[in-house]
Amino acid sequence: MATFLRDIIRPAAELPAADVCLVGLPLDFGTVLEGGRAGAVGAPDAIRRELRRYHKVYNLEHDVSLDQLRLANAGSLDLHEHDHARNHAHIREQLGKLLAQYPRVVVLGGSHDGSYSTVRGLFDASGGKPVGGINLDAHADVKDKPEISSGTPFGKLLREGFVAGDRFTEIGLHSNLNTKEDVDFLNQQDAHIVPLAHVQKDGMELYMTRALSRAIKAGPAFVSFDIDGCAEAYAPGVSAPSADGFTPRQAVEAAYLAGQKEEVRLFEVAELNPLFDRDNQTARLAATIITAFLTGVAAAVADRAAGRR
Repeated sequence: MATFLRDIIRPAAELPAADVCLVGLPLDFGTVLEGGRAGAVGAPDAIRRELRRYHKVYNLEHDVSLDQLRLANAGSLDLHEHDHARNHAHIREQLGKLLAQYPRVVVLGGSHDGSYSTVRGLFDASGGKPVGGINLDAHADVKDKPEISSGTPFGKLLREGFVAGDRFTEIGLHSNLNTKEDVDFLNQQDAHIVPLAHVQKDGMELYMTRALSRAIKAGPAFVSFDIDGCAEAYAPGVSAPSADGFTPRQAVEAAYLAGQKEEVRLFEVAELNPLFDRDNQTARLAATIITAFLTGVAAAVADRAAGRR
C-alpha cells in the first residue's frame, strides 16, 4: 500500500489512462512584461520536489485515501522559443491534447499568462464552446493590452469568447490592486466579483460553492489559483507579493471543493517564484493546494463508488 503521494504518481507514458494528469509550465516572460519579478520559470520543479517529499496519500480531515487515484506526470512543456506567441500556441496545443486524453489536468506554474493558453486548450477539448471558470487571485488580470502578459489572460479569454462571462468569477480581489476599469469590464461581461474582504468576513466555502455552481452549469470549467492571492506571510515566493490575502486554510478549502466537481477539468496553481521563496515555504503551500484538489477528486470518486453521488 502506498504511503507517499510520490508512490502513486507515474510517468504519463506508463499511464495513457488516468484520473488526473500533472503538467508543468516553466514560464515567466509574461510576468516580466508586467514589471514583475522573473523566476517563475522554476515553479514546476519546485512544486514537484515538495509533492515528492512531503505529502502522504491519506487525508485525515476527510478520511479519504488518494491511493485509489491514477496520477500521471506529463513532465513540463518545452517553452524555450524566443517568440512568446509561439510558446503560447504550443501550450494551447499540448493542453488540448492532454485534456482530450485525461479527464482532469493539473498545471504547475509559472507565469499567470499561461492561463490564456491552458484555458484555450480546454476550449478546444470541449468542442469549441465557451467554458466557465474561477480565478482566485489578488488581481483581476483583465487588462486590455495587445501583449500576452500576466495581467491580461482573463481579459483576453473573455473578450475573445473562450470564457462565458456569466460563468466566470473572480475571488479574492484586493481593495487597492485593481482599477475601476477592470471592475467595469467584468461587470459588462456579467462576471462575478468576490472581494477579498468578503472572503475574510464570510469564509471561502460560501463563495467557492456559489462560483463552482455557476462555472459548471453548462459544461466544463477551470479553476486557476494564483498563489500571490495568499498573504505574503504564507507565500513570500511569488512574483507580486501582498501583505494581505488568503490564508492557507482558505486556499485548501477552495482547492478541495474544486476537486469534488468532475466538470472542473483544468486546475492550475500559478505565479510561484522559487527564487524568492523562504525555506521552500511557498512551494510547499502550492503542493498542499494541489494535494487538496486531488483529495477532492478522490473523495468524489469514493462517493460515486459507494453510490452517494
